[in-house]
Amino acid sequence: MGAADRVKVHSSIVSDETELRGERVGGRREGAGPNPFWERGLSVLLFLLTLLSTLTAGALLRGVDPLGLELQPVLGTTLWWPTRLAVGELVEGAAFALPFMAILFLHEWGHRMAAGRHGVRTSPPFLIPFPPHVSVVGTLGGFIRMRSPVPSRRALLDIGLAGPLVSLILSLPILALGILLSAPAEVEARQHLPFLIVFQEIQIRLGEPLLVQGMLKILPVEAGGAALHLHPLAFAGWLGLMLTFLNLLPLARLDGGHILHALHPGRQRWWARATVGIFLAMGFIWPGWWAWAALMFVMGRGRPLPTDSVPAEPAPTGGWRWVAWGVMVSVLLLLPPIPISF
Repeated sequence: MGAADRVKVHSSIVSDETELRGERVGGRREGAGPNPFWERGLSVLLFLLTLLSTLTAGALLRGVDPLGLELQPVLGTTLWWPTRLAVGELVEGAAFALPFMAILFLHEWGHRMAAGRHGVRTSPPFLIPFPPHVSVVGTLGGFIRMRSPVPSRRALLDIGLAGPLVSLILSLPILALGILLSAPAEVEARQHLPFLIVFQEIQIRLGEPLLVQGMLKILPVEAGGAALHLHPLAFAGWLGLMLTFLNLLPLARLDGGHILHALHPGRQRWWARATVGIFLAMGFIWPGWWAWAALMFVMGRGRPLPTDSVPAEPAPTGGWRWVAWGVMVSVLLLLPPIPISF
């Protein structure tokens, strides 16, 4: 919805523990020192702006516009522009914004804490706000940057795996509880598209990965052939699963690429090509997968990997490897044949 150069959605708080774990290099401690003040301030500002934009998105999902958005001329062009701020109406978006922000931030926090355990400095987490009436969700996600080298494949696996594992564990119960709060819509469900949200009077159909299909069979929910109008809490959980899926794609700068490089150095590009092939085949079900295949091909073509400089030893061992493989296999369970339709 992703550890060497950039990891999607992390957290910040790297000073004391990292400083204690850092080694002295040239008279100073590698990995020591807090993040610059301006970075921390920017992180807080972006967090608050993203909270505002996601609260607005959640309110719009409930049919409430707390910002009074209107099309107005701005600098020679016509843009949506806020005309008011109704705090009472903004609270209507909390059922979506708070769980979704928790998934985003704790994903990043997982990466951040794993990096700190290995003495790797990172920036604070930077969440990216986005106009809610354009994005539907009010954000483009988030990221952190690594400020010091990753010392080993074992460290790379821990850092890359921590974020997706946290967001997966959080998203599943949030989605399950949200589905229990959802109600059948007045329109029929479509094949591979059992869910519905209404955003600014626009009906948006949402797909179901295999994992969610199994969830629907277990939960006491009966829509009787109608689409299930998702509660904002359910939409937050659904988005969390989709963002986890996207982060686990085997691209070099995503969590999935870091995990696969840690498990099998040099094979990440092979996995990326295989995923492109899968997306090309699935494009006959939903043409949007062809765009994703093209994007993955362009992003992965002939570029040096940021993980290439990670030392091979110590390598990951023991049960943690099986956990990592289990998370990567979950990509198949999180892949919706048709993610979204109008």
